[in-house]
Amino acid sequence: MSQPRTAPASRRDLDVAVGILVGLRGCSERAAFEELVGVVNRTGLGLFNVAASLIAVAAGSSSAADTEAFNAWGELIRHARTAALAPVT
Repeated sequence: MSQPRTAPASRRDLDVAVGILVGLRGCSERAAFEELVGVVNRTGLGLFNVAASLIAVAAGSSSAADTEAFNAWGELIRHARTAALAPVT
């Protein structure tokens, strides 16, 4: 299990993380929030920490503290980046 982040996360981080999942999954805000809570339940990390870690992974600025978020969403984010870079034909 990763160490919690040292910088305090905020409600804004939670809203941004929900928005990231809504954008990537095309799901509702409720479903995105429930996905975040699922990761919290599996990892034992706090909700704001998980949200901040998801933001870091999505921004490409993650660290060892963001391992759990990378495990949960790294492939989803990688796939979205690959699709965004694919040439339009």
